[in-house]
Order: sequence, then C-alpha cells, then structure tokens
Amino acid sequence: MSLNIEEVCDSLQSSERRIKLSALELLQRQCEKKDASQLLDLFDGTYLHLLKCYDDRFESVREQAVLTVTEFTKQLPPNDFHLMNIVSTLVGRMGQQETLESSEEVRLLYITQLHTLIHQYIVTGNNRSLQECYNHIACILAKSLRDQYPAVQRESCACVVSLMSAADTMAIQPFTEQLAKPLYGMLNHKHSLARIAAVEAIGRLALHVDPKNDSLSQLLMEVSPLLMDSMPLVRRECGQLGLLLMLELRDRYSYFDRLIPFVLCCLKDDSPEVVDYIRPRWTQCGKQYYEENEEELSKQEIADLPVKNYPCGVERPTIGCRAIVQRSLRLLRLITRESSDWKVNVRLHSLKLLYQFVLHSEAAMTAKFFEIFADLAQACRDPEVMVAREAFKVADLMGRLFSYDDWIEHGFDGLAKNSKEGFLKCFYYMFTASSTLKIDDIIRVSEMLVESEFSQTLKPQFQLYVLKMMESLLFKSNEINKQSSAENLPELRERTQKLDLNIYIATVKILALSFESEQSNAQELQEMGHSIQAKVSDRSKMSIAALHEKYFDSALNYVQNLDAFLDELTEPILLLNGLINIAKLRSTYLAVLQEKINLVWENSADSAKVKIFSSISIAMLQWSETINRPLDESIQLLRTFVTSVIEPHLQWRAGANAESMRSLAMATLCSLSQGAREEAPFVLPEFVGKYLPSLLEDRAVATRLYSVKCLLNFGEVGVDQLKPIAYATLQRLDDPSADIRELAAMAIPKLNPKFSKAKGEENDYEHQMWETFIKKALDMMFLHYEGPEVRLQKAIKDSIARLGEKYPDICKDSYERIAAMSYNSISLRELKTELPILV
Repeated sequence: MSLNIEEVCDSLQSSERRIKLSALELLQRQCEKKDASQLLDLFDGTYLHLLKCYDDRFESVREQAVLTVTEFTKQLPPNDFHLMNIVSTLVGRMGQQETLESSEEVRLLYITQLHTLIHQYIVTGNNRSLQECYNHIACILAKSLRDQYPAVQRESCACVVSLMSAADTMAIQPFTEQLAKPLYGMLNHKHSLARIAAVEAIGRLALHVDPKNDSLSQLLMEVSPLLMDSMPLVRRECGQLGLLLMLELRDRYSYFDRLIPFVLCCLKDDSPEVVDYIRPRWTQCGKQYYEENEEELSKQEIADLPVKNYPCGVERPTIGCRAIVQRSLRLLRLITRESSDWKVNVRLHSLKLLYQFVLHSEAAMTAKFFEIFADLAQACRDPEVMVAREAFKVADLMGRLFSYDDWIEHGFDGLAKNSKEGFLKCFYYMFTASSTLKIDDIIRVSEMLVESEFSQTLKPQFQLYVLKMMESLLFKSNEINKQSSAENLPELRERTQKLDLNIYIATVKILALSFESEQSNAQELQEMGHSIQAKVSDRSKMSIAALHEKYFDSALNYVQNLDAFLDELTEPILLLNGLINIAKLRSTYLAVLQEKINLVWENSADSAKVKIFSSISIAMLQWSETINRPLDESIQLLRTFVTSVIEPHLQWRAGANAESMRSLAMATLCSLSQGAREEAPFVLPEFVGKYLPSLLEDRAVATRLYSVKCLLNFGEVGVDQLKPIAYATLQRLDDPSADIRELAAMAIPKLNPKFSKAKGEENDYEHQMWETFIKKALDMMFLHYEGPEVRLQKAIKDSIARLGEKYPDICKDSYERIAAMSYNSISLRELKTELPILV
C-alpha cells in the first residue's frame, strides 16, 4: 500500500494532537519497511513538517517527532543538507539565550539525537560534514551542559567525548573554550556520575585546546581538586585523564610535571579498585616513554641495580615510569607546600603524592632532600593521626631509597638547628629504615640526643621518639658488632662503651622526667626506658645497679640551673627528683648528689624542697641494697649525708614550711632506721639525740610520729643523753594521736641505754637514774592500761612483758602500787592472770 505524503503532511499540520501522533507513528513504522531510496523520498517530502513538530505545543508530539526523525537518520546515509536542518532546529530549541524547550525528557531526546548524528557521521567518515556544523553543535552543547536535568548534562558530556574523539584539532579548537567553561561548572555537581562524565569530556577536550595560551593549565587546575573527591570512581577518572594526556597529547613532555600528579595520586589511592585500574595503564605510559627515549634509557637500565632495602610488598615501578617522574622533580616544592594546608584532606593528598614521587625517583631525589626536610618534619607532627602516619611512611621510604652518604649530613644539620619533635620523628624513620651501618654516625646521633634540647624536653611524644631512636641505635650498633673483624674489635669496643654511656644518660634522663608524669604515655615511656637500660646492661655484661654506679654521675651533670628559684614543676627539679627515684643513693655519686640537693635547699621554692625531700626519704629505704660498701665506709657515707642534707632541717624554725621540712627530715631518718639497720645505731644517736626531745613535742603530728618511729631502731645511747628522750617519749602516752600513743608504748622497752659502769660499782648513778625512769614508765603504762583503747592495751601489755623480763622487781612493785590505787580494776586483775611475771 503506497503512502500519500501529502496526507501525512496535512496530518502533521493538524491542530489535533491525536492526528499528529498517528501520522508520526505511521512514519516511524515506515522506517522499518521501506528501503533506503524510498525512505529518502519519504523524508525529503516530510522533513520540514517533522522539524516543525519540534516546536509543537504538545509535549507528546514533540517527543514523537524527535524519535521519528532519529529513526530516519539511523536508516538513511549521511546527508549534509538534512544534518544542517536538524542541527539548526536543535539550535532554535536549545541553543538560544533562553531555552525554549520546557520538558526535561524532550531536551534529553534532543541531545540523544545530536549524539546519534555525531556518532553516525564519525563512523561513516564524514567528519568534514560535521565541521560545517561545529558552530551550531558547540552552541547546543554549551547550553545543554548547563541544563538543570543531570541526565541531559551527562548525555551532553558523551556528545563532547564522541565529537572530540575524531575531531580535527584545527577545526574544533576555536570552540574548545566555549565548551570548557560549562564543563568546569559540572565538576562541582552533586551527582558523582555527572562529575565522572565531565572529567571524561574535559580529558578529550584537552587534546584540542590551543597550546599558545594557558587553557590547558587552567583545565588541569580546575580538575585537580577532584583527586580528593569522596567517590573512588571520580578519582579514577581523574587518573584516566592524566594517562590519556600523557599518551596522546602532542606537547605532552611539556606538561608531564602537571599531569604526573593525576596518575600518582591514584596509585596511592585508598580504593584498590582505583589502583588496580590505573597501574597497568601507567605501566603502558612508561613503556611508551621508554620506546620514545630508548637510546638514553637503555644505557641507564644497564646500571639499574635492585635496591637492597626496598620496602616489602611494594612493586617497583618500571624504568620508564621512573624516568617520567624523575624529570619532574621541580614539583616537589609545590607538593610539600600543600602538606601544611589547613584542610586535612589536602595535607593527606599531598603526602600520598610525595610518597609516589619518592618511590619513583629513588636516589635521584636525594639532592632535593634539604628542600623538603622542613615541610616533611612539620607533617610528621601533624595533629591528625592519619596525616602523621602518612608522613612517617614517606620518611621511611626516603631512608630506604635515598643515597645515605648524600642525605645524612643534611639530616644532621637540620636536626642540630631544629631540635623539634617533627625533625626528630622524620630523622628517626629515615635513619632507622636505612641499611647503611656506620658507627661514627651512630655515636654522632647519640651525642646529639644526650643534649638538653632533646633528652630533657617535657613533651611526651618527643621523649617517646628519643627512646625509639635509642632502640634503633642499639640495634644498628649490635649489627656492626656482629659484622666486625677481630682486628677492629678493640677500637670498636671503645666506641661501643661511649655509645652505651650516651644511651644510658639520655634514657635515664627521660625516665626521670616521666617518672611522675600524668601524660597518657608515661607508662609506655617507663617500660621502654627500662627495656633500653636492660639491653645496655646485657651488652655491657653488668647489672643495672653497676650501670648506675658507673654512669650515673655523668647524668647528674646535666642537672643544672639549680641556683635559680625553681618550683616543683620546673625541668631541673623534675629531673633531679626522677633521677633520685630511679637510681637511688649510691656511693659513687653520693657526694655530687649532696651538692645538687643543697643547691635546692638554698635556692628553690618550698614546693620543690618538699618534692626532693620526699624522694630522698623513699630512696633511703634501700640504703643497704644500693650502698654496696663495707660497714665502716657505709657508716661514714651515711653520717656525711645526714650531716649535709638532713640535719639542717631538724632544728626548730618558725613557719609552716619549716614545720613541713622537719616532718620530712624525720621521715627520712625514719626511713634510714629501716633501710640502714646496721648503720642506724651508729648514726642516729649522734645527730638526733640533741634534737629529738623537742621533736617529740613538735606541733606537727607527722613530726612526732616519725620521731617515735626512729626510736625503734635507735641503738645504744648514753644515759645522760637518753634521759630527756626517754621522758619525752613517755609523755607521748598522752598524745592526741592514737597512733603516736601506741608507738610510744612500743618504743619505751626498746630504748637502749649505754652505761659507763657496771651495776654495783661505785658512783653507778646511771643505773639508778634509768631504773627511776623505768619505774615511772611502768606506773604510767599500768595507769593507761585501764583505758578503753584495745590496740593501746595490747601494745602496753607487750611492753610491760618486755620490761618485766629485765626489771621484774620494779614491775611487781609498780603493779601492786597502781592496783592498790585503782579500786576494783578489772583490767589490771585480768592483766595479772595473763602476765605470770606479775604474780
């Protein structure tokens, strides 16, 4: 059945929607039945009416018209006349200043139709025909790329990709800027698919931009923020853009330094999907570069030996890939500058890019170390953990791949001029990762860390990395010892001892400063420090105590500035306090320690004095263990120490501070009586005897308590000297403190008088004097026994039993006398049954 073209055209001009739709559907069905020549006649007769339907007031008519024309174009061979008419119609509908087409779905059909035409003309090789329409096509796409409908934008990007894939650069170049501007706007689209489409279109567009201006540079600058996009596929598309330009851009060598970041960032991406997609294409890029520069790179490949200390689990880039990066090292300053950006993701992105630069550049990048050391050091102390961790990885890789002899001097120089946490961390990871072993460098590091700027800081993270550095030095020096020959052994042993000294001093100082620290890592510092000391001890084949005796006086020399007014939180006081608690009191440095302590007594604040005195009191408990000397020598050392450090504070002085110092002095003497049991009887009476009577009556409860405790290990004292002490102790039975009353009762029988003559000799008044005291003491104890305090009763009963063994007659007489004075005393009667000596 033949089709009447005139009737169809009349139907297409009808005012009724149904009639126009029927005619359009009829034409669309004819496309499936007619051959090419018949369809061409049919389209020639109806195309004006079909294109006029693009402006119909009914959306369904416009939609069907587009579908019908698209079907015709698919079946018909390319025709320049029809192409120009269709494109001109689309320009009228979508390319004006204000888009006439209101329907999003129809606008999408328009762009789909344009894409179909572009694809058809490219496939059939009619690019020349398309070139005549570039002006109109660019006008349409520039408008549709700004469309509010994301599907329209994405289809427009696909049109740009198809158009640019086969376009002649000279012909399309005048329109690239017109298309680029709306594409830039899409880079911030909220839909990730739109961003991906925009990046792909920009990549193809970049192959045709004018190299004479900065269009390509601006294009790359606009895309680069998407390297930090939250969606992995967007980042992958950015990497693909970089690879495309590195492979196909005519002037690509001039832009390698700007394109490399697009690829290298993807190689260190968090998503395996991105890395696995980009890596083989990057290898292909390196292969192409190698082939283009084979004469030069083939010579370099001969000397390209494997790196001994290459990081485990990391694939080494090909020589072509490495050569591309090595020619672009001027980018490093720009990259490291971003490592201090205020945005966390920018800093992290910068460091990941720097890692890839180091991985690809290897030793060729060593000369740039001094330029990036400061920035990388700052990144190593970044407050964000993930940023700092990435900086550590970069530093570790630099230590493995850089030329050790070339970077180490810059490292030492930077560390010497910047004794800061970041520089130390960066140096630590580089030095530890390096496989080079040089004892001179190891000793040089230890000498730097011994200095106050490093090992006497109060920053906990800084302290931690000083200790980590010490562990690294120990490990490296042990490796050197294993590899050394017998000829070098004497010299090496001497250097090892010097190293051990430095490690000991730095470690013990950090242990001291973190001893009472409230920082979260204080326990970790203590454990690590003691572990290092144990390793030094094992290597030196001596105990920890022997290490203290051998090296501790050198550590004490770093306690300086004690002639200033210091409180308990200042570094010299914290250091001295920690050193006392760690190493205790030992004969080899006791004299030096006394000098330091006396400087504190003379100049420091009261709070500092209290802190140091408390530590001395604790250390005194271990005197017998730490002072490993014969008894006579130990007594002399103790006597000198007490005279110099403790005795000045036993004298009564007015004021709350003097009162607290007396209490601490007595606490120290009490510790002495327990920690130096053999020496105490020879030392305590000499110094305490003349002060003890007043101290037993001191206003401070602590002073009285420690004074009584001292009597438990007091030793022999002459009767004349002991008498005032004994009566003062007896008065403590009436002390307001229950603990002091109990201790006083226990101390009385332990008072040990020293008689000048034997009992019964002429002028033996000392025995009579002492028995008078015993009589008085027993009377008071019997009287206090009637009290309600159970603990005091028990202490008194034990003391009466002790005294009864020595003085049975006095004890019986005193009991009978007190019992006669105390009518119906049940307690005393029960005591008689419990103590047979009273019967």
